[in-house]
Amino acid sequence: MQQTSDTQPPAIDVPADAAVTDFDWSQLTSAEGLMGLWDSIQPAVLNILFALVILWIGFKVAGWIYKIVHKSLEKTPGIDETLVNFLASIAKYVVVAMVVVTAVTQIGVETASLVAMLGAATLAIGLALQGTLSNVAAGVMLMLFRPYKLGEYVEVAGEAGIVKDINLFTTELATLDNIKVIIANAEAWGTTIKNYTSMGVRRVDVDYGIHYDDDIDKAIKIINDVANAHPKVLKTPEAPWAKVVTLNESSVDIQSRVWCDAADYWDVNFDLKKSIKEAFDKNGITIPYPHSVELDG
Repeated sequence: MQQTSDTQPPAIDVPADAAVTDFDWSQLTSAEGLMGLWDSIQPAVLNILFALVILWIGFKVAGWIYKIVHKSLEKTPGIDETLVNFLASIAKYVVVAMVVVTAVTQIGVETASLVAMLGAATLAIGLALQGTLSNVAAGVMLMLFRPYKLGEYVEVAGEAGIVKDINLFTTELATLDNIKVIIANAEAWGTTIKNYTSMGVRRVDVDYGIHYDDDIDKAIKIINDVANAHPKVLKTPEAPWAKVVTLNESSVDIQSRVWCDAADYWDVNFDLKKSIKEAFDKNGITIPYPHSVELDG
């Protein structure tokens, strides 16, 4: 006669460090099997969770470090805002790198092994990220030689705008119509840079065409009088100047040259064009324009 037994089945002994691939999946039919599976993967799961927590906290700390360094450097005499942003971003990325290494170590990769792997992969990483690394190197050069600073109006890589930010990788401009332009530092450093602000003052050159029958000296006097009366036109490094520069087919071109603060360039440019045109009209100076003549066939 077959006897039944009320005793529990023997517990399945699963070593804590056993790999999941070595686990006998047939044991999942019992609670003991599920517990054995959990015991086998628990260390890896917990390490991954801890690594994610480290990354989350680390990125938060990196953001705080950026703000703290930024505020501290802002209060330091002799350091302008351009260098403040750059140094603060370096501090942030250093913290991020340390956090990533710590998180990888938490997963189980030994620091010595990680360093060895990074050393072996340096060449491959350098080739794959040569564009990024060149941006970092160019960013350092931009900070050393300072061809432009925050708030200056520049032309970089064919794009013109006000410098809003310079970090390790990119330069950010805002165009006059408020469009954000982001330029890689390597591209900015490798091209011609025009800084319209750094010299402090700029010269406004505008050409005015008058009719051949008009009095040239009278037109020149009107141009200079209007320029001298403008409150933003400077008398140094040179007083307002106007000369005949071209004899065109239908006009005599007179060029006006005045100096102003770099920040006032566009105001002076637009104001003089309007004021001189109005002064020409009042004094009988004509500006020729094309005429169309219809001939009867």
